[in-house]
Amino acid sequence: MSHSSPHVDRDALLQGLAASAEDFCRQFPLEDFSKGDYKQYPVITLLTCSDSRMPVNIFGTIFNRIFAVENIGNQFRSSEGSVLYGLLHLHTPVMIIAGHTDCGAIKGAISNFVDEPLGIRNELSLVKDSLDAARALYGLNDVGDPALSLTRLAEINVDMQINYLLTNPAVSQLVHNKEVLLLGLMVDLHNHYQEGFGRTFTINVNGERDTVVIGGNAELGRFAEKAKRLT
Repeated sequence: MSHSSPHVDRDALLQGLAASAEDFCRQFPLEDFSKGDYKQYPVITLLTCSDSRMPVNIFGTIFNRIFAVENIGNQFRSSEGSVLYGLLHLHTPVMIIAGHTDCGAIKGAISNFVDEPLGIRNELSLVKDSLDAARALYGLNDVGDPALSLTRLAEINVDMQINYLLTNPAVSQLVHNKEVLLLGLMVDLHNHYQEGFGRTFTINVNGERDTVVIGGNAELGRFAEKAKRLT
């Protein structure tokens, strides 16, 4: 599952990190922060993969706006408490579950990961369980282009996280009352959807997977326009 990395000059890296920290201090949004009594008021709970190609700022300004939860394979059950905190205590009106193409956790979960350290095995087991459940539920067969097959698996993995969320009575009630919108997205890092690298597509809204239905939902705005999936 691992791969070689380019050489990194650690001294230069640390200098860059220190400079970034100074930039954050200089640009600190103190006026806006003080208006909220220095508390956090995010409007999005984001569950995304910890893959370094999936930075949180894909979805815009981060500070006091995005309550971000990241783990391998964007699994709800790996970080259930953190996700529920965003929804039930911080009351964010939007919950985004974001998957992506070429997901290492998906690759790992469908491989033999028995020799991995226990912590990695535990997390990959949850990904594998999500994929197995999704395959049974949606009847997906892994055929054709291997890369596209992985993307299809990543899509139904997002579907399963929304399903898991909806089994929580408190979350389900929030969705029913239209207090929370569950938005399942795929970020195309490899142009698998044939519309350009880096595009984001809507694949699930509150458990609805039909992109025709999603595309006709005027309340979703541009997210409706980008309703598309491979499965």
